[in-house]
Amino acid sequence: MMQAQGGFLTSHWASLPEALKVRLRLGFTGKRHLLEVAGWCLRSGDPALSPLAADALLTAFGENPLDGEMATELLARDEVRALLPKETLTALAYLAGAWRKPANTGYLERLLALRDFGKLKTYLADAIAKEPGNLFWLQQAVAFGLIDGDPDWVEAMFARYEGQDTPVMTNVLARTLAFRGRYGEAARRFQNAGNAFGPSFAASSAGLCMLGEGDPASAHLLLLEAVANAPWNASLAFRLHDLLTGWDRETRPVEGSTAVLLYTWNNEVEIDATLRSLFESDLTGASVFVLDNGSTDSTPLVLESWGARFEKQLGAKRFSVITLPVNIGAPAARNWLLHHTPAAGHDFLCYLDDDVILPPDWLLRLGAAVRRYPDAGAWGCKVVDHANPALIQSADGHLLVEEVGPPLDLSRPEPNPFRLSDLHIQGLDSGMLNAMRPCASVTGCCHLFRTSVLQDSGDFAIQLSPTQYDDMEHDLRLCEAGRFPVYQGHLAVRHRKRTGAASRTSAREEGNALGNKYKMQTMHAREDLLEAMAGEQAVMEADLVGKLKTIDQA
Repeated sequence: MMQAQGGFLTSHWASLPEALKVRLRLGFTGKRHLLEVAGWCLRSGDPALSPLAADALLTAFGENPLDGEMATELLARDEVRALLPKETLTALAYLAGAWRKPANTGYLERLLALRDFGKLKTYLADAIAKEPGNLFWLQQAVAFGLIDGDPDWVEAMFARYEGQDTPVMTNVLARTLAFRGRYGEAARRFQNAGNAFGPSFAASSAGLCMLGEGDPASAHLLLLEAVANAPWNASLAFRLHDLLTGWDRETRPVEGSTAVLLYTWNNEVEIDATLRSLFESDLTGASVFVLDNGSTDSTPLVLESWGARFEKQLGAKRFSVITLPVNIGAPAARNWLLHHTPAAGHDFLCYLDDDVILPPDWLLRLGAAVRRYPDAGAWGCKVVDHANPALIQSADGHLLVEEVGPPLDLSRPEPNPFRLSDLHIQGLDSGMLNAMRPCASVTGCCHLFRTSVLQDSGDFAIQLSPTQYDDMEHDLRLCEAGRFPVYQGHLAVRHRKRTGAASRTSAREEGNALGNKYKMQTMHAREDLLEAMAGEQAVMEADLVGKLKTIDQA
């Protein structure tokens, strides 16, 4: 299909302005990001970018079909209404008319701050009963019911509303069905929603569902249709490329010996579960080293209980425990393991958190990433919430630094502002981020390095103790040296520590994180960060263009 159009995707991509491609390379998902892309296109005044601007708005609507506030704002802008088809304007008007935010949302906000999902759902059910038909309450119910992993309750709330055959409600039901793994039904619902969300949204959403259904042939056709209608959609291109080439199914042993490194402190239950998942995975050629960071609970007994089992599976002296008298913090623990001679003798070092659950093929998935990107500075994965895997905690982080920014100012909470892209937290996991690609940072929950590269790049920064941002800061050093990490999005590791909307973070933890973020920003000169960002953009461009060529030739 693409071949007949003679390099259509590659040619179209080459025609786009570089300042726009900088944004598009990050991906084409997430409401905030998509609205920013649409705004850039509209501000450019270039009519050739109108289809792209429209698709960004349509995709934002498709991903957030109950966002009445966004619908109202879009309808209020003449230039936006002129871009959108009649079917979309009708759907936006339906949503805006039925969505009414209460004058006082103080109690709702307090419940959200407490993360008490039981009380929150009771409150929302009562609100829906008192204001039947108000889609504001359904928006909250769908969002927080799915965050809480309770699709049965969401469907019960959904059933109280009329208009279920409208594109908006059809989309909502499709997303709920996909969440609960009823992918075939969800795909049909997405297609039944018609073109209200644009010419590519239904096909791309249905295609991702068919991948979940285990039907790659149907997914192939649907994703080809979607990318033909949205040649600017880098997320679609990455996902389609990996489907066409088999990268999304590839597993391969890491080419060399691997030391798996864990450190733990007073975490007896979770380290036991982590070691169990590690034991049940394919560890061919690997050794395991665990640093006990001065635990005073039963962690030492748990580690001792696993020793004989791992040695029977891996061989003598392939499972070692290092016991320290005190907790030295995460960065120092990483460094201790890095300099531990038996571990450092391996070709690769892989750090794991002590509260992750690994799939059986996790190391083989990383091995596939090493094969495809052998010169990467590190390899990481998608990290998802253990209780609700639809919540992505970490994915491919890309470096974002303002070209013109303020000088270093230690009196500000952010003395040298920069950040990583956060498309992964702007919605639930649809499978769109299941791709393998270069980035600026991957999470330290599951972090693979060549030993020689890690040794050359230096120790983890102990000034970022006891934890938080030490892994990101180390990745930034790799970027500044031209060794960019690679994200293996076909590996999802479950993380027991909750983050974002599902988390309960203490003031102490939040304060430590803010303090370490401040310190990290003082450790990197602005000019070095700008150079690293430009280098990452060049690597991302070459990677994407190569993949577009592959799709064009399919």
